[in-house]
Amino acid sequence: MHLPGNLTFCAQFIAASVIAMTLSCGGGCASTPGNDPIQTPAVTEDTVREAPADKADAPDEAPLPDVTVEPKEERLLRLAVVADMNGSYGTDLYDAEVVKGIDMIIEDKPDIVINAGDMVAGQKPKLDYRKMWKGFHANVTQRLLDAGILMAQAPGNHDASAYPKYAKEREIYIDEWNQRKPALDYVDDSPYPLSYSFMLKGVFFVALDATTLDPLPDETYDWLEKQLANNPSKYRPVVFFHVPLFPITTIKPTEILRDDRLPPLFEKYHVQLVLTGHQQAYFPAKLNGVTYVHSGALGGGPRPVRQNNGIAPKTLTFVNIYPNSEPYIDTRLIAGGKGEHFNHNLLPTYIVFGNKILPRADVSLEDAEFARDYMISPHMTKSQMDALIKALRANGGDWGRIPDWKADK
Repeated sequence: MHLPGNLTFCAQFIAASVIAMTLSCGGGCASTPGNDPIQTPAVTEDTVREAPADKADAPDEAPLPDVTVEPKEERLLRLAVVADMNGSYGTDLYDAEVVKGIDMIIEDKPDIVINAGDMVAGQKPKLDYRKMWKGFHANVTQRLLDAGILMAQAPGNHDASAYPKYAKEREIYIDEWNQRKPALDYVDDSPYPLSYSFMLKGVFFVALDATTLDPLPDETYDWLEKQLANNPSKYRPVVFFHVPLFPITTIKPTEILRDDRLPPLFEKYHVQLVLTGHQQAYFPAKLNGVTYVHSGALGGGPRPVRQNNGIAPKTLTFVNIYPNSEPYIDTRLIAGGKGEHFNHNLLPTYIVFGNKILPRADVSLEDAEFARDYMISPHMTKSQMDALIKALRANGGDWGRIPDWKADK
């Protein structure tokens, strides 16, 4: 998105911040497994049962226009993206938004559902995991199967944490999904169901086992690089996993996948889309040509996005993939809404963490850099600002790598 000038940008930026203040966090923010160190609801019997819905306020109207623009090109396929559907520890019930989200998916009929993990509320001793998985399959897996919609899943830390103390939970996850292996066109399913790759309508997908904060084991990283290097498609690949690479929330922001090898790897092999969960907040970002969609929680405990005054909506994301255009992100407001398209102007234009900037997907790096520069040093001359932006672009948006630059300058 090109912004016509400094004053226009500042006016829009301030207005977006004011709009964000009208939203508040859903009622489940403080009591779900997702708020504990790297750990999320399900239904029993043969019927779908609903737990009480979280309440989240939404604005009556958005004064700023939506910044997302759907390409006119015919799409290759449409994805529904879900994550963090679980609730309180051990429950086999799912929040009303989960049921509503599955209803919307069935009505929309996407080509596939990508599930970025935390399907059950595990990662705690003495829980009935089989009961939780029975609830998940009744609420989600079987409903999608009955509607003829494929779902590809990646493990979450509450499903199959790779930390040794959760080895039994991981074994149950493997057994559950070996029994329910989706009918995909697999390219490499040797590490299934923890990692695997497949083709769908000419697009190459890679599901990755990323359930801890530690760097990927070398074996997993090497497998991933081999998949991307041998992409059998003429289109750019899609990668999905649970723990994200960037801290987008105000709650437990340090819970990220600490593997600096991955962004350069995704750039090298021209990955178009990276889908993650875990931080339980929706934020679409774009960095060095790669779109990163952080899926909002459908289950308990949605979290506020950084710099966003407490906004914590429950959302359901659809993504259209095109032959030549960038992905179109069609996110819908679930909690406090009726499934209407979610206006990205309700999110911050960028997220700052440490010395780095993560721009929103529709905002250029230059615009995000200008916003930070304006707040830090509003009297900087245009030539100084241009020089700073040039240095930032040369250093991947990392302020800390620019000689003599101080954040309090």
